[in-house]
Amino acid sequence: MLEFFIAKKHILEKKKQSLIGILGITIGITVLMVSIGIANGLDKNMINSILSIGSHVSVADLDREDNYKDLLQKLEKIDGVKGVIPKVSTQGIIKYTGNYGSYVSGVKVDGIDFEKAEKGFDLSRKIVEGTLNKEKKNTILIGKELFYQLGANIGDKITLVSAENQELPFVIGGVFESGYYEYDMNMVIIPLATAQYLLYLDPNKVTSLEVTLDDPYKAEKVADIIFDKYGFLSRTWGDQNRNLLSALALEKTVMIVVFSLIVVIAGFVVWVIMNMLVREKIKDIGIMRAMGFSKKNIMRIFLLEGMTLGGIGILIGTVLSLIILWYVENYSIAGITSIYYLTKIPVELSVKEIITIILVNVVIIFFSSIFPAYRAGKMETMEALRHE
Repeated sequence: MLEFFIAKKHILEKKKQSLIGILGITIGITVLMVSIGIANGLDKNMINSILSIGSHVSVADLDREDNYKDLLQKLEKIDGVKGVIPKVSTQGIIKYTGNYGSYVSGVKVDGIDFEKAEKGFDLSRKIVEGTLNKEKKNTILIGKELFYQLGANIGDKITLVSAENQELPFVIGGVFESGYYEYDMNMVIIPLATAQYLLYLDPNKVTSLEVTLDDPYKAEKVADIIFDKYGFLSRTWGDQNRNLLSALALEKTVMIVVFSLIVVIAGFVVWVIMNMLVREKIKDIGIMRAMGFSKKNIMRIFLLEGMTLGGIGILIGTVLSLIILWYVENYSIAGITSIYYLTKIPVELSVKEIITIILVNVVIIFFSSIFPAYRAGKMETMEALRHE
C-alpha cells in the first residue's frame, strides 16, 4: 500500500516529534489503565472485607414470628442461598486486665449460631489465632486489632457488660480477621444462646436472620423473593452500605475523568504534531497531487501517520500497564501496604475495561488525526506548490 510507505517515511523523518506523540499516548493510556485496575481492586477488596463476616441480605422484621427456625428453614430453600445465620446483635462494654493494665471499651456484640456461621461465613477460615469452639457457651471471639490492642492471649478471661448492665465472664477462644478495620477493632462474637441469655430473650427469638448468597450481586433479587413469598422486609448489603458505595463510585468517577484528561492532552499533542507535519510537507503534497494522487490518497497518508503513532502508543501503553499491574499485584509495596489495611495491593481489570480504554483512545487519536489529514487532502496542486 503506497500510502502506508509514504506515511512511514514521514514518521521516520520526524523521529523526535513522532517519539513525543507516541510517549504522550503511552503515558496517557498507562496512567488510566493502571489507576482503574488499582481502584477496582481496592473497591473489590473493601466490599469483600465488609462481607467477610457480614450478610448479603438481613431479615430483621421478626416480631410476628414465634419461632425463627421455621422461617430459617424456608429461607435456606431459596435458590442461590448459601446459608442463613440467626443473630442477636447489641452493644456492650468489654473489661480486660492484662500486661498493659486495665482496658475498657465499647464494642458491637454479635451473638451467632457457630454451626450456621461456619456454613454461611466460613467462620473458621477467618480465625487467625485460637480455635472456633462450637460447644462452649462462655467463649468469645474478638477482632485481630482489638486483640493486639488489649495485649491479650488465647485463654485469657474477659468481662462483657450488656446494655442491660448485666456482666458475664468470657474466655478468649479465638481471634478473627475480616480485613475490615472497623470489624477487627470494634466487634466481638459470642454464641447465640449466650447472647439470648444476656438480653433476656426467648430461645426462639433473634434480632435478625442473616442470609449469605453464592452471588452477592443477586441480593436485591433474593430480598424481593423473601418479601413476595413470606412477607418479610429485608435490607441488602447495598442498602446497609449505600453511603460507602456511593462515595466509592464518586471517587472512581472523578479519578477516571481526571486521568482521562491526560489521554485528551496526548491526543492534542498528536493533533499539533500532525498540523506541523502538514505545514512542512506542503511542497510534497503539491508534487503528489501533480503526480495524480487524489485528495483521498493525500488524506489517507496523513490519517495513517496519526493512527500509526497512536497505535504504537496504545500498544506500548497497554503492555506496560499490564506489566505494572502484574508487578503491583504480586509484589507488595511496603510504603503503601504499611499505611493502608492491606497485605498487598489488589488489582482488578477486566478484558471489557481494557477494550473500552483502547477504543476510547483510538477514537481520540482518530479525531486528532482526521482534521489535519482533511486539511492536507483539500489542498489543490497550485496552492500547495505556491508555498515553495
